[in-house]
Amino acid sequence: MLTSTLQAPFALSVQDAAFYQEHGWVTTPTVLDNALIDEALAGLDQHWTGHRDRVLPGAGKHFADWMPGDGEGTRNNEYLSLQNRKVSRLAWSPTVGAIAAAAADTSEIRLFDDQIVNKPGGQTNAVVGWHVDGDYRGTCSSKNMLTAWIPLHDCPEETGPLVVLDGSHRWSHKVDRSILSFHSTDMDLLLRHVEGLGLEFKPVTISLQRGQFSLHHCLAIHGSYANRSDRSRVALAVHLQDGANQYQPATKPDGRPVQLYNDMICAKNAAGEPDYSDASVFPTLWNTERERC
Repeated sequence: MLTSTLQAPFALSVQDAAFYQEHGWVTTPTVLDNALIDEALAGLDQHWTGHRDRVLPGAGKHFADWMPGDGEGTRNNEYLSLQNRKVSRLAWSPTVGAIAAAAADTSEIRLFDDQIVNKPGGQTNAVVGWHVDGDYRGTCSSKNMLTAWIPLHDCPEETGPLVVLDGSHRWSHKVDRSILSFHSTDMDLLLRHVEGLGLEFKPVTISLQRGQFSLHHCLAIHGSYANRSDRSRVALAVHLQDGANQYQPATKPDGRPVQLYNDMICAKNAAGEPDYSDASVFPTLWNTERERC
């Protein structure tokens, strides 16, 4: 985890960045303002009552958008920052962007997408299965993307926080990824598989206090266990792209082209392909060169 106390909101030590590169994850001190988190929670409540600052077509069909009455289990609302201004102020925070840029050793960080993941208390089936974010980013050229995981309240172990397999970004390509899924509830299958490959299965529970956040590499295997507390565990996952990332064609195992929801709503470049620098869908959180101007 981070060993230094931030003297400025955007500082990240060389040692901390090296830790991220070696382990595939890192946590921050308390750097996010309480008022920003309160505003995001208010925006989430707005969303669940039907309010939209920007309407995205295809909710519930092309992307997950849990609403009251949709049943039990993990509640997932995707692309929330594009739909609600209150949430966007936290998701697009330059503090998040600057720390992510330092960890990933890149000059620019842009949004790729985001989601609110809410696990109600006491629901033993409400887990997030082991998965690799990069497997959902087949049309991305970069292998340097990362995710900021921001709990909207204190998140001790019993609430089922994020769990990352330490160092797995360096060997996840050896794993049979067909056994991984965000929606899987079998958390033991991967353990047997990884140990069968002679690799070290070393889960790290990312317990955080309000105002902290963590970063994990796009190739790191991660998930979370059930929330055993009596309250909901609500977190904002902000998936980030480095400035070098651009669209690349990809196909599914059956030969069909991969099309992300992002591809449907963003502008197209001169070649007619999705433009992953379109600021209306992929706003820039941090650009080191721009800040120096």
